[in-house]
Amino acid sequence: MRLYNNIIGLAARFLCLVLAMASNGVLAQDSVQGKVLQVGVLPTLSARVLLKNYQPLQIYLERELKRPVELTTARDFRTFHFNTIEGKYDVVVTAAHLARLAQTEAKYVPLAGYKASNGAVLIDARDQPLRSVQDLKGKTLAFGDRNALNVIQAVRYLRERGLREDVDYTLLETSSHTSAAYSVQNHQSALAVTSPSGYKNIPDAIKGSVKVFALLPAIPSLTWMAHPRVATEVPRIKAALLGFTSGTEEGRQFYEATGYIGMREVTSDEMKALEPYAQLVKSLLGPGQ
Repeated sequence: MRLYNNIIGLAARFLCLVLAMASNGVLAQDSVQGKVLQVGVLPTLSARVLLKNYQPLQIYLERELKRPVELTTARDFRTFHFNTIEGKYDVVVTAAHLARLAQTEAKYVPLAGYKASNGAVLIDARDQPLRSVQDLKGKTLAFGDRNALNVIQAVRYLRERGLREDVDYTLLETSSHTSAAYSVQNHQSALAVTSPSGYKNIPDAIKGSVKVFALLPAIPSLTWMAHPRVATEVPRIKAALLGFTSGTEEGRQFYEATGYIGMREVTSDEMKALEPYAQLVKSLLGPGQ
């Protein structure tokens, strides 16, 4: 009888534990509902265009996560990155090399990446085209942000062909991809660096007077990362992102505007392979704010 009572007692305590865990899970779920999820978006485009492009995704996430989602950005890559490291965002959409830094320096967790391939798009003027990269000597290369992965790729590409930045050609940092393209249109620059998405969003009035000089090899696209404080929500957020397809109206609008195609898993090997780029951009970023 004593053994029977002990077994009944243990079973009762186990049931209470299970019920308590389930209750805590419900409470945890309820605690985030209604709380704003801060999503930081890397300023690859002007804030107006960027937030307009991401609005369909914002609406989708609010519906799937059952909580308000607030989109925000920063004035440049450097500010955005240090905001990320300081934990000013719950979730970020950032460049792959900056995502690696966020992972190693602030314990951010990878969520998803875009399916569309990335890679520097070099553009020159239709009425003053370059015959080869050597024609850039003594002239200017324009870009949106020196810390962008495609700009680092382009500078390396030119260096491999004997052209040294600030020696053989001048660097011109502009406020956006559109501004960089405009500098080519008005011949302030001989060449500009943009991305596939950046090129897609250049206004037709400018795009008509420039052309693609070279497409550099594919590199990782933007990556979604979660701050450690939302670790318990990672499965739900990740599932929502991977489920965001062009089959939904919001997905169709978003992918049509950005050209990102869809979402995909990000592997640990992929993140580790970004380490050389991460260390390079770290040296460019300098000390924190």
